[in-house]
Parts: sequence; structure tokens; C-alpha cells
Amino acid sequence: MKLVSLNLWAGREFAPLMDYVADQSRDTDIFCFQEVFHTPTSRKMVSEHYRANLFSELQNALPHHQGHFAPALQDHGFDGPVDFPIQWGLAMFIRKDVTKDVPREIYLFGSYNARQYDNSSSPRNLQYVHFNVEGQDYTIAHFHGLWNGQGKTDTPDRLEQSRRAKQLLDGTKGKKIFCGDFNLLPDTQSLAILKDGLVDLIETWGITTTRSSFYLKPDQYADYTLVSSDVDVEHFAVPPVNVSDHLPMELRFW
Repeated sequence: MKLVSLNLWAGREFAPLMDYVADQSRDTDIFCFQEVFHTPTSRKMVSEHYRANLFSELQNALPHHQGHFAPALQDHGFDGPVDFPIQWGLAMFIRKDVTKDVPREIYLFGSYNARQYDNSSSPRNLQYVHFNVEGQDYTIAHFHGLWNGQGKTDTPDRLEQSRRAKQLLDGTKGKKIFCGDFNLLPDTQSLAILKDGLVDLIETWGITTTRSSFYLKPDQYADYTLVSSDVDVEHFAVPPVNVSDHLPMELRFW
């Protein structure tokens, strides 16, 4: 099977992003996307750059995949409240012939729509799915880690976020893949908690950055793919594709 994980930057680089998704759709079984907006209205933009109906646009581009949206926040764009209904969160697109199991979610920080002041207080959820292929159990999970505008180091909230995510993973059976934009640096205790008992493919495959040329800050890591030791990794890559301020992570596995 093949999995792609990517923070979409809410569709800011829309045309190249959709070209990339269409190209990957030919052999990708599961897409895990972070920073996805969705609206029931006809609005196309949240602001000058971000796509208000990105989830629907992705679903239209992926007719052979079933989309599953896991919103964490409503009626806010990145710059504050908006005057039309909209939600923001995570999305999985799963090829229809892989499984019809519906993903679930848990909250790692806050609760649905419990934003208190700015983006650093936005709730954070984790989306995951269990399924069975030819007698083998799998759990695929992803999340978008806390952002506080002050780097990607340890904080009490991030440590608790990691403990909650690890508790979920430890309670699942079968092969496990955990990916996403963790918003953590490699040397943090928050990441070490998540990596315990799993293999960090960013480290083992010698990946030197998960950020695209749009990202101008010095830290080069935010995204990770962690797998249990029983996952057979055929190939892992973080190609230099400028479709977001993050780079996609592409995993072929058994």
C-alpha cells in the first residue's frame, strides 16, 4: 500500500497542490491531510490565499477515494473570525477498495471549537482508522500538533498532547503508522514520547528537511512518519515538491 501525508497550507498553492494530488491519486491508498478548510457555502476563499472549500475540492479530485473530515474549529480563518460557516481540521481520503471503515478522532488539546484567544489556543485532534487487509490489522493515525508561535520545543501542553496520542496508539493492535505535522523539533521530549516503541522514518531514512522553499525560518523539521517495527517499509521519501510550506511524506509499505 501507499500513504501520503501533507500539511496543505490550506490550499495556498492551489494549482500545483491539486496537480500533485491528482498525480499521486493513481497509486496512493490513503492520504492524510492537515490544514483543511470546509464550508457548506459557495465561498471559495477564506482570505486572500486560503481555500474555504478545500475538502470538497479534494473530494472532487479524488473520485476513487472516500473523504473523511475531522474538524476541530469552526467559523474562524487563520486571521480570526469570519462571517460565514466554515470548519478547519484534518482529513483522510481512503481508496474505496481498501476499506469502508470510518475514521474516528480524539482530542489531544482542548475540545471542539474551544478556541480561547488566538491560534495558539486552537484545539487539536487526532484522526485515526482501523482496518484489516488480507487478515492483517492496521491502524493509521495523523494529527497537526500544537502551534504557539514560539518555536517547536517542549511545553507542558505539548508533552500532554504526546502522552494522549501515545496512549491511543498503545491501545491499538496490528501494524501502526502515525504521521503528520507534529510541530516538534527532533530533539524534544514530546517527540521522544511518540517515538517510543516506533521507528522514526525521518531519522532512519536520513531526511534532512520536511519544509519547502516557501518556509524561510531556520528550523527544518516539523513533519514525521513513525511506524511499528512490524511494518514492512518498501520505500519512504520526502520529495522537494513546492505545493505547500511543508513537503509531502510518501510511504510504500506492507
